[in-house]
Amino acid sequence: MTDRAIEAVRDNWTQRAAAYNDFYERYAQDKREAWRAVCDKAVHAAFPERTAPLRVLDVGTGTGFLSTLLAELGHEVTAVDPSPAMLGYAREEARRRDVDVRFAECGGHDVGEVVGDGFDLVSARYVLWTLPDPVRALRVWRQVLAPGGALLLADGVWHGWRHDARRVLASLRPGADHGYLPKVLRDYRKIGRATPNWSGLTAAKTGELLRAAGFDAGERLDHLLPEYAHPSSAAFHLRTARPRTAA
Repeated sequence: MTDRAIEAVRDNWTQRAAAYNDFYERYAQDKREAWRAVCDKAVHAAFPERTAPLRVLDVGTGTGFLSTLLAELGHEVTAVDPSPAMLGYAREEARRRDVDVRFAECGGHDVGEVVGDGFDLVSARYVLWTLPDPVRALRVWRQVLAPGGALLLADGVWHGWRHDARRVLASLRPGADHGYLPKVLRDYRKIGRATPNWSGLTAAKTGELLRAAGFDAGERLDHLLPEYAHPSSAAFHLRTARPRTAA
């Protein structure tokens, strides 16, 4: 069942790749700059004594938003995604930003088989909630980290009846995305039952998954999030975590 679920999730994001890329092409430059500052501060928090570039694995890179930011900060980035369509847009983004990023096609559950190990940092922005077997994926990410390495996670709560009801009502306004409800129903039909955390991840649930996979609970860095993404209602969260030495 898990392999079929992984394929379903990959196919769903492949179908959404063009729209996803359009969204990030319209993403305001000031928001992108804010996220670059977040990345820089989060990396410094995880490696306060480090001055050399990190070897980074960005899992589920999508259209390359986080991988290009980390490359712009001077790190050596490998970016993976199971969707070839997403990777195509990510490669274009890296060329447009004039940064070097190594890309590989693979999912979050099998990165070790494709890209090897020895990474200082594994990053995943809005990825963990999409995975059919998040604990299995986290265990693989733990294994590809070098000693002293860290995991940088950003995630949030994406669905739920209150959240979606607000979005549906907002979509009825003039000029809004009137197709929001059909899109949500389509996504749920395709991957809702394939992903155990389709509604999203609270910070507490993320901590449970990390501990189950052999990580510490991590350091919450929500204060670094941009103002528009600040977790006033626990919708978004950011943290670094490290493998437990006993794991």
